[in-house]
Amino acid sequence: MKKINYRNGETILKEKLDNGLTLYMYNTTKTKNFYITVSTHFGSEVMKYKKNNKTYNVTLGSAHFLEHRVMDFTKNKDAMEKINELGSIVNAYTTYNGTNYNIFGHTDIIKNLELLFDRVFKANIKEEDVESERGIILEEYNMYFDDPYFILHNTLNKNMFNNSFIKYPVLGSIDGIKTVTATELNRLYKDFYNPSNMFITVTGNFRIDEVLNYIKEYTKDLKDTKTKAKVIVPKEKLEIKTEYEEIKMDVNEPKIIIGYKIPVQKEDITFKNRAIIGILLSNLFSSTGDAYEELNNLGIKRNNYGIDKVDKNIYIYFKASTDKTKEFIDIIDKYMNNLSITKTDLERKKRSNISGLILNFEDIVQIEDIIATEMFNYNKILNNKEEEIKSITLKDVQTLLKKINLNTKSIVIINK
Repeated sequence: MKKINYRNGETILKEKLDNGLTLYMYNTTKTKNFYITVSTHFGSEVMKYKKNNKTYNVTLGSAHFLEHRVMDFTKNKDAMEKINELGSIVNAYTTYNGTNYNIFGHTDIIKNLELLFDRVFKANIKEEDVESERGIILEEYNMYFDDPYFILHNTLNKNMFNNSFIKYPVLGSIDGIKTVTATELNRLYKDFYNPSNMFITVTGNFRIDEVLNYIKEYTKDLKDTKTKAKVIVPKEKLEIKTEYEEIKMDVNEPKIIIGYKIPVQKEDITFKNRAIIGILLSNLFSSTGDAYEELNNLGIKRNNYGIDKVDKNIYIYFKASTDKTKEFIDIIDKYMNNLSITKTDLERKKRSNISGLILNFEDIVQIEDIIATEMFNYNKILNNKEEEIKSITLKDVQTLLKKINLNTKSIVIINK
C-alpha cells in the first residue's frame, strides 16, 4: 500500500488491486462518519470512441442517463429501505469528465459498501427502465433551461466552440434523451465501467484492514476488459463560432458573460500554468484588484470569473448582472489586453494561494471531492501543489503570457 503525504502530516493511502481498480483511503478519528464513493472516468465529454476496431458514436447525455439507471432505487426499494434504516444518504453526479456514486453514513460501513457496490457493479439496464426514466430527465433538462445563468453559460459554450463536447450541457440534448436506448447504455456500462477505468475513495472513521479486505473480496471477480475503449476527441477549430449574441428573457436585470478560448499546447495545460492564470486574474479581478475596484465604482457589484480547461484550450469567462453591459465589456477588455504582474504582487499572490490550500481534514466530503476532482482532471492526486506554486517565477508568467492569444472572444447578453 502506497502512502501519499499531504500537508500537516496527513496521509492518503493508495492501493491498486490486481484487476486495475484503484482504491484511496483517508482514515481519521476526527469524525464518527464515513464517506464512500465509486467513480468512473466516463462523463459527457465522451462523444465518440473506438473499441475492437469498431467506432461508436455516443448519444448526447448518455453518461448522465446511465448514472440515473445505475443508481436506481425505484426497482430496489429494499436497498433504499436498508439505507434509510442505517441513516445513510446516497447520491450521484455526472460531470463532463466523470461520474461519481456516493454514500455518507455513520453506522455499519461494510453494509454501506455492499449497498453502494451492488448498485454500481451489478447494473443491468432494461428497455422499460429507460422508458420510465426519460420523463424524469426531460423534466430536469427543462428545469435547468429556466435558469438565466445556465442559459448564459450554455449559449457561450455553443458560441465559442465548434466541435468540442462543451457545446452541449452534461444532460445532453432533448433528442438525445428521447432516443438513447438500453442497448447503448449497457454497452457504455460494459466499455467504461471496468475496473482500470474506475476508482474507489473511502474517507472518515473506519478500520483500514476491514474495509480493504472487504473491497478486495467483493471486487475479486470483477474482470477488466482486455481491449480498452479509446476516446476519440474531435479536432477543435481556433475560430470562435459566434462572437456576439443577445437573448430576450424575463429577467430583473440584464446578464452578460464574456468568454476567452485560449488554445495552448497539451503540455501547457498543467496545474502550474492554471495557477499562473489564476494568479494573474486574481491580481486584477479579486476584491483587492484594480479591475474589481473600477467595476465596483461603476456599481457593477454582482460579477465573478472562472477558469477551466477544455481539451487543448484554457477557458476563461467573466460574468455579471448589470444594465451597464457596455462598460463591463470595456473594463474586461482593457485589463485582459494588459495582463501583467509585478514581482511583489506575484509573491503576495503565491502566499495567498498556498494559504488557500490548507484543507479541513475534518471535512471528509471535501477530502473526497478533492481526490475525485484531481483524478478526473489529472488522473492522479496532486500532493505537491504548494511546491508547484512556490516554484512560479516572473519568467514563468512572462513565458505563458507570450502563448496567450486573446482574439478568440465571445459575448452573450440576456436582456429584459
